[in-house]
Amino acid sequence: MNTIAEFEDKLESLLSNDASPLADLRKLMLAFDEFINSDDYPALSMEERNTIQSLRKKLRDEIRQREDEEDSVQDARADLTSSSAASGDGTWNPGSSGGEFSEAPPKEHNPIAEQQMDAAEKLFYSGRYSEAINLFDRVLQLEPNWDRAKQHRSEAENYLRTGYIPVVALPADAASAYGKAQSAARVGRYNDALALIEKAMSLLRQMGIQRWQEGQEFSQKLQENIDAELVYQEGLEFFQQGQFDEAVDRVETALRATGLPKFHDKAQAFRGVKESVRSMSEVLGQVVIEPKALSQIKAELDRLVAEYGENPAFSRVQSRMQASIPRVVEPLKEQTRAHKTQAERADSLENALYLANQAKIQLDQIRNLEGVDDSLDRLQEENEKLIRDIQKYDSELKLANKAFENKPNWPAEAARISSRLRERFPNDPDVINLNRSLRKFRMASTGIRLSGVVFGIFILYLIGSWGVGQFRSYMVSLTPTATATPTSTATLTPTPTSTATSTSTPTITPTPTITPTPLIGFIQRDVWVRAGCYEGYSASGKVPFGGEVRFLPAERRFDGFSRECALVEFTRSDGAVAIGWVLLADVSALPPVAPTEGTPQAP
Repeated sequence: MNTIAEFEDKLESLLSNDASPLADLRKLMLAFDEFINSDDYPALSMEERNTIQSLRKKLRDEIRQREDEEDSVQDARADLTSSSAASGDGTWNPGSSGGEFSEAPPKEHNPIAEQQMDAAEKLFYSGRYSEAINLFDRVLQLEPNWDRAKQHRSEAENYLRTGYIPVVALPADAASAYGKAQSAARVGRYNDALALIEKAMSLLRQMGIQRWQEGQEFSQKLQENIDAELVYQEGLEFFQQGQFDEAVDRVETALRATGLPKFHDKAQAFRGVKESVRSMSEVLGQVVIEPKALSQIKAELDRLVAEYGENPAFSRVQSRMQASIPRVVEPLKEQTRAHKTQAERADSLENALYLANQAKIQLDQIRNLEGVDDSLDRLQEENEKLIRDIQKYDSELKLANKAFENKPNWPAEAARISSRLRERFPNDPDVINLNRSLRKFRMASTGIRLSGVVFGIFILYLIGSWGVGQFRSYMVSLTPTATATPTSTATLTPTPTSTATSTSTPTITPTPTITPTPLIGFIQRDVWVRAGCYEGYSASGKVPFGGEVRFLPAERRFDGFSRECALVEFTRSDGAVAIGWVLLADVSALPPVAPTEGTPQAP
């Protein structure tokens, strides 16, 4: 019997017949043990070994069940025998107090039999069952009815026949080695435990005990754990090589063989890594990758490398991620600049803060993906300053509202605090409400200022009038008093008449004026607003012929054909806003002339 099929057929035939003798079951158990201890057993696969162990366990449970049934029957017979013996051996003494049943005097044994009985029991309790059986046989030859000798001989014979020896019945050295083996197995030192159990079984064989069922089962279990550990180590090697499928298969094989929690946890961890790598590869294979998804991939990859170390599979994913970063970061930078520009021109505090925070989030994503960059640092500093300014405006609004609540009749403090805010965000709903609250105060303060100006002019007029009078008086005081003085009379003398000469008349010279650069333009043909300059970037919206666009501040950019581009903002009819780059040649300061009927539009 050397195949698994033969073992299965023999076991099924014995178990299907309830009347099969216990001896046949024990013979089959011996066949199992001989096969497991043979050279053919290590050559089997892990699945075949598990099958053999399952069949053996099933047979062992059946043998123990039948032995327990036989022991129960023997115990019942022994109880009946002892009851009948007690009723026959004792004597009833009616004259004694209470009418008690008096015991018969103890039976005396043969002195030689007692000596041999003592020696046999010493051998029995020291685990030398073969020698003890020989002495028990001699005792029973002298004392055939000695029940204790019969019982001990039966137990010793049963130990040697079945191999089921309790730990308390083992010899001291073998029991000690067995205990150490169990301790080593509990901490995972299976090779040390196997060496100790082999030592215990060797001690038993020296004492004539050729079979020790519990030791053999423990030894087989240790061998299974050792084999499972080898398979588990193979799984770890496959994992380090990036072969996750083979690694999971090896660890699950070890788990099925032993059921140890360590293998279960490791199998779950490997399956999780396999799924993470698969998910990251799927995302990196997409045409359009979201920046948030790419940031999550980078964080997950860093976690896997920190936990499991370098791995070829991780390196492949990292290479694909590095190749995907530029095509994700460039559009993200354009969106960040657009959000910052929109925040600077927003007409409400809430919208400005939202756009600035969106730009901050995108900057963090870019920094996380691409690393340190000088231009990125400048953009981040400008955006952080913008956020601080917006938050300062928000604080001023709260302080102004509080100041108005404290002094609603004369809210001069509220007007002073909110002066910059009302100038920057005049269309903010909260600022509009504040302006309404300050309307009476502004009218009153304007009236006071006008009155002050009029009063000042009047004072200046009075001062001027007084000054003129004083000047005239002073000039009069300087005129000399008239006195009689002899004066010579002048004689008329003819003088030449002056000739009229031409005088040049000054004329006004026109002053050159600076013509402002238009802030709006008109599209001269149907164009696409793109994320960069020009055709190589993705389009975010279409501007029709004659569409009005607003120029946004940005650095000059040129495409591959040295054509200059401009950053514009276009508002569609449904209110949606498209921001991006168009060719400067497609934009004019004047609306295009609508093509007449029959005249083709310029391409």
